[in-house]
Amino acid sequence: MERNSTVWKNLIDEHPICTGWKQEAEGAIYHLASILFVVGFMGGSGFFGLLYVFSLLGLGFLCTAVWAWVDICAADIFSWHFVLFIICFMQFVHIAYQVRSITFAREFQLMYSSIFQPLGTPVPVFRTIALSSEVVTLEKEHCYAMQGKTSIDRLSLLVSGSSWILLNGTH
Repeated sequence: MERNSTVWKNLIDEHPICTGWKQEAEGAIYHLASILFVVGFMGGSGFFGLLYVFSLLGLGFLCTAVWAWVDICAADIFSWHFVLFIICFMQFVHIAYQVRSITFAREFQLMYSSIFQPLGTPVPVFRTIALSSEVVTLEKEHCYAMQGKTSIDRLSLLVSGSSWILLNGTH
């Protein structure tokens, strides 16, 4: 307990009073960075909330790095904040890549909206399924499979004259 009171005494009671306070305020870049940090931490959840947070925090770190380089000439502060800006920028790019719109051909869009979307399948999962599939166009009077003659080694769905093979594989 004595050690804790000594630390408290050194920090509060015996700490030298700052006599040489800086008289002028920091530059506008420093204050802009502070505002960006405050507004950035007000972001919500989800992908778009993360884009909001990382974009504003990245800009705040960039402003702080510029302030450290131009106003106070502190290489360590500049380095740390520039590295944090790069990390925020990479995270922003990663999240933006995940949010990008995924588009499909008309047949795939029809299949997703009629079968997979009602089942609650997310679009990225459907995209994985669609990329590993094969589309076969059936001609008029053409048989894709015959009972008792065609082995069942894949799952197929018929959509307006095209057979969409979801899973290829043998038993």
